[in-house]
Amino acid sequence: MTYSQIWNNSGIEADIHYLEQQIQAVKKEKKRAEAAGLQEIVNQANHKLAELEAKLDELED
Repeated sequence: MTYSQIWNNSGIEADIHYLEQQIQAVKKEKKRAEAAGLQEIVNQANHKLAELEAKLDELED
């Protein structure tokens, strides 16, 4: 593997890690909103979660 390939892969790994952290944060936010009965926030969290998971799927492919 060349240096540039290693560099690009490390960037992808960092992006994957960041997205995984963001997914966990949104899941926590969603859980809090559900507990508080805030359906609009739950809907927004579901939308954001779907976007993040789609981005993660793209990077993992």
